[in-house]
Amino acid sequence: MVKHIKKSLGKVVSGSINSGIKVIIERDEIIEDFPLGAIVSVLGKKYRYLAMITDTGLESQSDFVGSMIVSRIPVHTRDISINSIRDQISKRWLELVLISQASNENAKTADTTPSFYSDIIEATEDEIKYFFGVEDSFKKWNIGAPKTPKEVKVEIPIDVEKLVELSFGIFGKSGTGKTFLGNILAGYIAVYDAIKANKDPQAQRIRLLIFDMHSEYSLELRDNMGNPIARGIANIFSDRFKRYTPDVELADKRGLHLLKINYSELTVDDIRLIAPVFGVTTTFLNYLYDYEKILKRKLGDLWVWGFILDNNVASKLEKTEEGRRILNEIQKQTGKNDFDEIRKDITSAMKELGAGLHSFRSQTSKLKALINYPFTCGKSSIDDIVDNLISRDGQSIVISFGKYEKETPLYMIIANLIARRLREKIIDKSVKGEEIETKIIIFLEEAHNFLGKTTYRQSPFGAIAREMRKKGVMLCVIDQKPGELDSDVVSMLWTNFIFTLTDKNDIEAALIGILERNYLRR
Repeated sequence: MVKHIKKSLGKVVSGSINSGIKVIIERDEIIEDFPLGAIVSVLGKKYRYLAMITDTGLESQSDFVGSMIVSRIPVHTRDISINSIRDQISKRWLELVLISQASNENAKTADTTPSFYSDIIEATEDEIKYFFGVEDSFKKWNIGAPKTPKEVKVEIPIDVEKLVELSFGIFGKSGTGKTFLGNILAGYIAVYDAIKANKDPQAQRIRLLIFDMHSEYSLELRDNMGNPIARGIANIFSDRFKRYTPDVELADKRGLHLLKINYSELTVDDIRLIAPVFGVTTTFLNYLYDYEKILKRKLGDLWVWGFILDNNVASKLEKTEEGRRILNEIQKQTGKNDFDEIRKDITSAMKELGAGLHSFRSQTSKLKALINYPFTCGKSSIDDIVDNLISRDGQSIVISFGKYEKETPLYMIIANLIARRLREKIIDKSVKGEEIETKIIIFLEEAHNFLGKTTYRQSPFGAIAREMRKKGVMLCVIDQKPGELDSDVVSMLWTNFIFTLTDKNDIEAALIGILERNYLRR
């Protein structure tokens, strides 16, 4: 490492690894030149340290200033007097957290403290590159420049190869840049995979599965006013991504593949996860398994339709070809043409459930939004999506929700179906002793819907987080409320990108497992 001798900015006077390093800055330095989050170097006797400023302050070492301010001395005279001795009666200090230490050619996480009176100097360009590495346009790609007291602008890279070894998280309030960063990381991963495949055609491939709530990965990134400012990653690398959407108009207008879902593929656990979003009662959820048994006796694989089926729903289904196919199948299954009569038969069978009958009658109307989603009676898109992800010759997948961007239940249905099928197919290949040809990185927006304290154990994404790492499935957990995530999930993340957070619980959750959390929460 190049060791430049630069002017001292201050001296280490106290501190520890656990409580932070205290620095008194030199008299000719201005406290305003030391912003929070800035990177500086510390020259110890044995090691050179990289440190971050976590607090700054100043204090008067004498009652002289206070007495002068309240005295009757003319302001001009007072100011001249104080300015002439200001450096003697004031103390300007910094608090640092140690990031790394280096000796000769080895850099590692700081596990010692610099000696008393060690110099603090401005981090040089060579030094920053030594600690963080240099972009190589293969596995290391520049991600941004750290703050420094004197504004030395040095781009530092993220090591994509290390990043995708384990799950990672992107946290921050709405509007802070999570999707911008997500696009950048997804782009780096896609390019890294392409270059690696070109160098070694037999290497394991990487596939991305991105749930794109606001169509900013599949179409364009937008500013806070909704104006497009850059193409999304799947739009740029259209030959490497297959773009799906449940929005018919968006599919026709922008050339995306139409994604339809078959409600016969849903399980009770899926209904249990999405139903609370519709506002159903706890009683309704408690009877779900009983409802499933009765509905399957009446409607077979079309049992989910039994929650909302009546003549009014049937009249809406009649307007589409897929809807008419569903009605025909229900009529064959029940032998009846009047759907109100079918509804009566179902509710009559529910009498054996006691309180469950009343809950069924009063709560199922809340699920009627299901009729507004893009359903099919035939083959859904789920198998095609999963086959692309697990195949060496497949493509990465982006699912753009288009006009359904605020329809959380639809998002949860699609995501859960894909996650369950993906897990089943990977486990099946593993049991058969077949090679897992791809590593899969799942970008999961609004992740608390699947990995929250109440959903983690029920969602297939919870099973993926717990079981699938060794089979090559990783998560990019994206959320503006990390405090709502199950703590087990956050503890599984090895790299976190944290934007602005203000809620105390969110800050604590985002910093789980980080050594310097006591300082970084500021």
